Amino acid sequence: MSVTIEAIKLPESGPLHLELNLTTHIAFTAEDARRKVSVYVGNHIADLLSGETPTLVWRQERAFWRVPVTLSSRSWGRIGQVGTLDVDVQTGELQIEDTQIQEIEDNAGRFAASATQRL
Repeated sequence: MSVTIEAIKLPESGPLHLELNLTTHIAFTAEDARRKVSVYVGNHIADLLSGETPTLVWRQERAFWRVPVTLSSRSWGRIGQVGTLDVDVQTGELQIEDTQIQEIEDNAGRFAASATQRL
């Protein structure tokens, strides 16, 4: 598992010193988050979408599971990652913006069109 820390401005060059002391309670597991995203995208966007293994992300004093959303089909298998959705590790609440849904839909359409052209 990896952890990503967002909203830290890094220098382009020179010394970098980070001291991290982050504390949170993970009440909602990575697998819970993956399943929740899979159900959401399958029910609200397209049934060929699902969640994959999340990364823990620290952002604005809170932790989230960042779940990759992938497009796949029975005949082609995994086609590719079309976006991500975040799930709060404490509450299990999906962090969804309209732009993310549009990006997932657009990417899935492009990936599906590209996959059918290869046949």
